[in-house]
Amino acid sequence: MKSVFFTMIAVLLSTAVLAAEGLSIDISSSAVERGQNVFISNCNACHGLKYYRDRDHMSGYAPLMDAVTAEATFGAAPPDLSLIASARGKSTHGAEYVYEFLTSYYTDADGRVKNRAFAEETQTEGVTAMPQPFLAEDPELKAKAHDVAAFLYTVSDPSETERRSLGKYVMVYMVVMTALLYALNKLTWKKVNKKLER
Repeated sequence: MKSVFFTMIAVLLSTAVLAAEGLSIDISSSAVERGQNVFISNCNACHGLKYYRDRDHMSGYAPLMDAVTAEATFGAAPPDLSLIASARGKSTHGAEYVYEFLTSYYTDADGRVKNRAFAEETQTEGVTAMPQPFLAEDPELKAKAHDVAAFLYTVSDPSETERRSLGKYVMVYMVVMTALLYALNKLTWKKVNKKLER
């Protein structure tokens, strides 16, 4: 019985550690705020965030370019990015994909703009309707891509930070409750065994 108890404690604690290690994209408030500014100045021309809500945007962000014009210009209507990070993977994997996508543009020998991340995902040449959002020679390209990824991650899962902060207390509660129930079980069976011995 003791081994079962200690195994449960180990599983609970390891789950908490793995949850904490899942973060590889910095989702601090400063990174998210910078990402929001980059999104407004670079992405909002084509992409919207219809599910995003904050004090200043009670109905989200609408794309500045209407869908018909965007489709005529790029060959496809740009998607809404409210849930893009969640759709591309659990934890911060979706945000990592966004970062990889934004930093994987290159021009081939024929002068066509391609995207390595898109090519890997779709098993194609990597030609995408979305033009390169940041100049390849921009020294802040990676920082901007990182911050946009952090912002889109927060947009797609706004309660994630709260859940992570609550998670520590939930894990402590689970460990304490498990210990109490284990002690209660031992005490109960001790009394039952005494009665059976009589």
